[in-house]
Amino acid sequence: MTGSENAVSLTAVGKRYVQTEQRDETLLRRLSTVGRRKKTTELWALRDIDLSIAQGETIGVIGRNGSGKTTLLRMLSGVSAPTTGTVRVVGRVAPLIGIGVGFNAELTGRENVFTNGRLLGMSEARIRRDYDAIVDFSEIEGFLDTPVKFYSSGMFLRLAFAVAIHTDPDVLVLDEILAVGDLAFQLKCMDKMREIQAAGTTIIIVTHNLHTLDRTAPRAVLLSRGRMVYDGPTEQAIGRMHEVMQAESRDRSSLALQEGSGPTFVGGAEVVLDLVDTNGTRQRTFATGDDIVLRVEASFDTEVRGPLLGIMLAPIGLGSPAYTTFTTPGAYDGVHGPGRPLEAEITLDNRLLAGGYTATVALHDSDGKTMVGTTPAESFYVTSVGVHATGLVDLQAVISIEGRVIEAPQGQRLTRG
Repeated sequence: MTGSENAVSLTAVGKRYVQTEQRDETLLRRLSTVGRRKKTTELWALRDIDLSIAQGETIGVIGRNGSGKTTLLRMLSGVSAPTTGTVRVVGRVAPLIGIGVGFNAELTGRENVFTNGRLLGMSEARIRRDYDAIVDFSEIEGFLDTPVKFYSSGMFLRLAFAVAIHTDPDVLVLDEILAVGDLAFQLKCMDKMREIQAAGTTIIIVTHNLHTLDRTAPRAVLLSRGRMVYDGPTEQAIGRMHEVMQAESRDRSSLALQEGSGPTFVGGAEVVLDLVDTNGTRQRTFATGDDIVLRVEASFDTEVRGPLLGIMLAPIGLGSPAYTTFTTPGAYDGVHGPGRPLEAEITLDNRLLAGGYTATVALHDSDGKTMVGTTPAESFYVTSVGVHATGLVDLQAVISIEGRVIEAPQGQRLTRG
């Protein structure tokens, strides 16, 4: 914690929403029930939140969709009031908690610069002084006289971010705002964020992109079902998030099974996956360069000959797999069935870079057309301390200039004449 005073303080904060049951009724039935009390249900989006953020600190907020992240940011931004407890924020707040929030869809981009700037506390003279800088940063000068209702989400982002950062906020609140827009503009926003971090601005950021969070925010809080379950170093928060996500998934699977809403396993095989290190110790955190060992156990209800084993690793929050592979058809011809389980061990040369990932293993029949079993996605985290690379994977680049190797992975430096 830095600074002499907290920029943000939440004490015993809770947020309750009341939902009224809505039924598809005829007008006559609705008229006949006028004056009667409708059935309502309570939903607590947040409960018992205690949180202090120092001036100049950058903190991440993580958790599944529906965990209460956006509700928390809406209260910090003054958009929503807590049902219980107190929220205190010191200084000017610049909230970016949704694309287009604070913009009038009927006004042009130029008009919205002035209206949104005033909403964020800028004077008319200040907006006029900084107008050119705002437009230059947004890179949408050709569309400033177009009503923003015709803007894409990326154009909204550019203009909203450009206005917000020029307010010189004491507290900047971001909700997945950097997930929209092209890569070049995202990098530009990240550079600007580093500038305002260095200037002492307090930043609170919600994101599913765990690959950048641990480089942006040294501290993170983890929300689960409306409650704060962890507050501490970001790396540990991400590791804890994986455990919480798995526990929540197991709870949902158990409930679905109890309610008979579908089979847990596909095609009659129960497959269990465990992640261990080369010593056989169960792990959820691995360093870039360390082997990851996947241990698989499968039991079968029916006989299967020569099953194919498939592996998929995927970065959390990015959608596309980082790595997939299958065993070659015919490479294994063992027969398994009731009383004859399958045991497999997969060793991966871990070149993944820092971030959160999931591992999934699936079994298919010998021609690969039918899945006979799959594991739930198991979450793990990769650290890259000392690795001079960013992205998803370390490709071990060897860089030569004028015939001389000037950069190479440790242990691979060579001099070529």
